[in-house]
Amino acid sequence: MGILSALFAAVSGLNANGTNLSIIGNNIANTGTVGFKSSRANFADIVNASLGGASGATQSGIGVYLSGIQANFTQGSLQTTNNALDLAVDGNGFFQVVDSSGGAFYTRAGQFNINKDGDVVSPDSLKLQGYQANSLGVITGTIAAINLSTTTSPPNPTTEIEIAANIDSQSTPIGIAAKLVSSAATVTTSAAGNNSFNINLNGDGAKVVTVANGSTGAALAALIQTSVRALSATDPFKAAAYSGFTAAYSTTTQLFTFTSGATGVPNTAGSTGTAVVTANGGDTLAAGMFMTAGVSTTGTDFLISDPTGKSNFSTALTTYDSIGIGHVLTTYFSKVGTNAWNYNQVVDSSEATVLAGFTSGANSTVASGMITFTTTGALDRESTIIYRNTGATGIDFLGATAGQAIATDFGTSVTTDGGTGLDKTTQFGSLSALVNQTQDGYASGSLQGVSVATDGKITGRFSNGQLRTLAQLALARFNNAQGLSKIGKNLLAEAGASGSPIIGKPESSGLGRALSNSLELSNVDLGEEFINLISAQRGFQANARVVTTADEILGELVNLKR
Repeated sequence: MGILSALFAAVSGLNANGTNLSIIGNNIANTGTVGFKSSRANFADIVNASLGGASGATQSGIGVYLSGIQANFTQGSLQTTNNALDLAVDGNGFFQVVDSSGGAFYTRAGQFNINKDGDVVSPDSLKLQGYQANSLGVITGTIAAINLSTTTSPPNPTTEIEIAANIDSQSTPIGIAAKLVSSAATVTTSAAGNNSFNINLNGDGAKVVTVANGSTGAALAALIQTSVRALSATDPFKAAAYSGFTAAYSTTTQLFTFTSGATGVPNTAGSTGTAVVTANGGDTLAAGMFMTAGVSTTGTDFLISDPTGKSNFSTALTTYDSIGIGHVLTTYFSKVGTNAWNYNQVVDSSEATVLAGFTSGANSTVASGMITFTTTGALDRESTIIYRNTGATGIDFLGATAGQAIATDFGTSVTTDGGTGLDKTTQFGSLSALVNQTQDGYASGSLQGVSVATDGKITGRFSNGQLRTLAQLALARFNNAQGLSKIGKNLLAEAGASGSPIIGKPESSGLGRALSNSLELSNVDLGEEFINLISAQRGFQANARVVTTADEILGELVNLKR
């Protein structure tokens, strides 16, 4: 009985070591398999019943059996590649992939690519799972297949321009800050019996001023002056001119004299530094009468018909409307006083609609404003921008959303220098030159490439220079990874012994980080495997020797009968 037991024990040893050789051979065969995790055989002895009692000394072993095959989930070495969708997990966690029937599997092999539908898939067409992002690039809590078929980035209309420049303090003034231009300003009588007339300051469009009917002489002049000065609260662009406006009446000449109050180059012959317009209206501005001024317009600070000739400096950049069409917006600076400059923004006349009088040829003035400087050349104030269309809320680009407000910042909040204030617009005694200019709009763009951060966020790079988060990888971990079921093709499946997957984002919940342009190599140690191979070989050979020895002894036993 003992000899037969030895024979059967040796046979179990042959089987166990043979299986061990298979496991070692499989490890060696998968040395080059991406994400492969080596395994080892675990053996246990077989003990039969006690021969003579409970004492362990009387128990006889009857062989060995394979108690289990244990996977080695230690980190494999990382290999750098040139494919952004070659991914590796540095630490704990598995990529989650789903087949066409919705079955979920897990893998450490990160050889992914994009299929014809834009899905990120494994070599066997299983779809990589991740957290979805909305159209703004914000990651949501929904986990689904990662799809990169988003080929366009929607346009963003320009809302702000930042200009930092030096404009030469020695520039010759183009004109005065404001002047009166009154040409046949008709007096009308409203239903209430009031008189109204038009005053045009600096080509700024008709400003209707209404005064009580029946006022005469100095009283009428005072009413006109008060009404015009009140315009300063509604038109900051010409606030200084309006607030300095005066109106007087001479009982001797019976003339009304209107003065802009702005100093600079005179635009009326015979005046001495102020723009003066006289109107012969008699003692009373009655219904049907009108003012005649005959004032030349050659002294205006800016003419849309000659933007270059009527400006001291200009700069241009492309802005974008609501549908992503680019428009070259040129800002012309015209010196109108010692420390005062008007700026006028011009686009092609075929690209925007403006009020009558602000278009000439290929040019249209869409917005205007004023900036002033201190005596040290530092930026002092920026006026509220004035738009030159009917709605006056923004620029009316043709075919796009009307009233697109584009703020122009010359330095009150410019931060392109890191907040030191060096990029503010200045007025120094050197040549006018642009320091920096930016705008926050962009056209639509197509997807050019992707990158993956260590936190798993997949960012798309678009042809318009924009970056947007498209998705974020989802990693899975298990309380007992040893309990996962191997199903081939570098895939693992959930099993009862593994527990349910714990899903999370890379670099959170004990999960490792994601590495792009990298692949995790097999963690097989060839040196260790060869040693194990020798051990298994010797074990097999020794058990085979036990079989032959037991056979010889049995032969001797049979020969006892002879």
